[in-house]
Amino acid sequence: MKKQTDKKKTALRVILWLLVLVWMGLIFSFSAETAVESSQSSGSLIRRLLAFFDPGFRDLDAAEQKAMIESLDFFVRKAAHFSIFTALGLLTAAAYSVDFSPRAAFLLALLTGALYAVSDEVHQAFVPGRACQLRDMIIDACGTTLGAGFFTAMRLLHRRRKNKPNE
Repeated sequence: MKKQTDKKKTALRVILWLLVLVWMGLIFSFSAETAVESSQSSGSLIRRLLAFFDPGFRDLDAAEQKAMIESLDFFVRKAAHFSIFTALGLLTAAAYSVDFSPRAAFLLALLTGALYAVSDEVHQAFVPGRACQLRDMIIDACGTTLGAGFFTAMRLLHRRRKNKPNE
């Protein structure tokens, strides 16, 4: 019985760390885009979102559409940083939780996310048109904190419910 439990734990550990690595690779690929490519990607996303949520967007002339897209660009880019690192925080907390207590897994996820945020911004310093920005590191760390915190809270709630005697 113990051998089967160990195999399941090992399989879970491998799957979770593979997900973390894949997610880090996704972040790396976004950061490897030049400023022009990144701007086109975010502009295209904003255009699709506006067309979906604002039926009148398509009726605007090109200059008005461009102005609307540019007004949302900063927010969308920062929201992307926050959300992609929220997912990283959740994934790393889950991966660490296989072997560590909730508190330790949370702290290790924060450390991992913060270090990856720094490495991500340093990487961008070497990409044409991109820069290393402290503000983005902070946004990334905040996203990591939310993701790791959410996973940890769910883990603790699950543990509490599991250990609660039936009434």
